[in-house]
Amino acid sequence: MLLGTFEHSIDDKGRLNIPAKFRAKLGEMIYVSKGFDGCLEIRRPEDFEKWSNELLSHSNTKKSTRLLSREILGNTSDVNFDKVGRISFPSNLLTIANIKKEVLIIGQGNKLEIWDVKSYRDYLKENSDSLEAVAEEFGGNL
Repeated sequence: MLLGTFEHSIDDKGRLNIPAKFRAKLGEMIYVSKGFDGCLEIRRPEDFEKWSNELLSHSNTKKSTRLLSREILGNTSDVNFDKVGRISFPSNLLTIANIKKEVLIIGQGNKLEIWDVKSYRDYLKENSDSLEAVAEEFGGNL
């Protein structure tokens, strides 16, 4: 499981050092994708394949399926770790997520989210009241 939150910096070449705790569980090659809510998502190949197969199993005749597929799969790159544990983000993905320097790396079980620090704080402010409401939707099953 990929759990926990770490704050790191992107260097001038668009590289991010992923904590060793996460690297050990990710393997040598990962997929970086446009995520939801303004972040980037990192998945292991097997998790990305499962996730993308689920997406592709929906009817391609539906406009919403095509849009989601284009936005996610069209903004995904396979990335390898360098010898010191960094990954290089494609510039288009950094732009999409408004990432410039300071980021949060947030473990989400089977994926990591990469957030611009300010964007994440703004997201939390906008959604702080809804956390309890969302938890209520799950009832006593949490």
